[in-house]
Amino acid sequence: MSRTRQRKTVPFAHGFKLPDQSAIEKALGTFDDATLESVFNENFYKTFDSLPFPKKPWDWLAQYIERGQTYAEHLQLSRTLNTPASSNRKSIYLTIIGEIDYSIFDINSLVEYTQRFFQMPVKLIHPFMDFQLDDNTYQWTCKKLTKSADEKSQTFNLRTRYNEKPKHCQVHVTSILNLLTKVVPEDAKCLVALTMLDLYSDDTDLFIAGLARGNSRVAVFSLYRYDPYLSFNESDWFSCKMKTASKSEEEMTKRRKLLLLRACRLLTHEICHLFGIAHCIFYSCLINGSGHLDEDFSQPLLECPVDLRKLHTLIQFDIQDRYEQLLEFFKIHKFQNELESVQTKLNVINQSMNSNTSTAKRKHDHYTATSDSRLRSSKRLAKC
Repeated sequence: MSRTRQRKTVPFAHGFKLPDQSAIEKALGTFDDATLESVFNENFYKTFDSLPFPKKPWDWLAQYIERGQTYAEHLQLSRTLNTPASSNRKSIYLTIIGEIDYSIFDINSLVEYTQRFFQMPVKLIHPFMDFQLDDNTYQWTCKKLTKSADEKSQTFNLRTRYNEKPKHCQVHVTSILNLLTKVVPEDAKCLVALTMLDLYSDDTDLFIAGLARGNSRVAVFSLYRYDPYLSFNESDWFSCKMKTASKSEEEMTKRRKLLLLRACRLLTHEICHLFGIAHCIFYSCLINGSGHLDEDFSQPLLECPVDLRKLHTLIQFDIQDRYEQLLEFFKIHKFQNELESVQTKLNVINQSMNSNTSTAKRKHDHYTATSDSRLRSSKRLAKC
């Protein structure tokens, strides 16, 4: 890469500086594969936006100093995560905890997007059932699905807290992770639970979006605060109010679309973490950290070149084919910004491939013409 990038100090974030061009080049690493190098070129890099400056003191980089993870560092980590014993783990599993309103939450499209994004089988399973909230104790319980009629059903308590003033209930994230560890399939790369229940971890938490337990291959994430119809005060996160559902088909479609987009971003970001990819500081990227929901919602749906290379090495997909599959999804769901971004990237990739094909053809034609000329000269000498 030949671009110049000025090294700047990030406002609010003491001790952190935006990476300069040499740091980005180091993060990307060198390429031995000519085909891969033809994709990762200067024009391709230009289709990605730079890492934005924090705008508020509670933005992620204003609160945390991130050193970034290079491609080489992730490659070393992935070798320790992917052992011969884990070679059969080739599927992503999703499950639902609690009740989901399928009129607003499009779980099937989320499964489809996750499969296109990671180019891996994604399976939806339901190992738990009968999620109930006791109206007197405000305790959530559930049962593990039995494998046969003879097997006795087992009931589990989910650690729950209740705030009397707004009458708001939250579930402790660890109690759900403990459940998930009991049912991780053998071929699971990971098992991720999605829920519309509000979650917390420490007693001082107002809420938590979710938590992963990487060494157990499980994670749980709440979409409760991702619903655009939910309103809450930043100074009183327990006081939540759901807007009355509109009967307008147009409004319902808009709500479903926004919730799906936010869920796609959340789920793929967190699965990338389960795959050993740390927060990104090199570009505006899906894997950037976020300090609050507004920052989360403003981040891109796709990864930057550094993290794309990590995913490509880990999963071994065809980059062009993957982008084409994602483009089709964005067209179907009218994700206009994402559609335009991917189309631009595909145009650059196609142009690069056509250019390489033309160069290879010119070299071949030159070699053939030179060989023919030498052959004719040889024949003339033979006649003499």
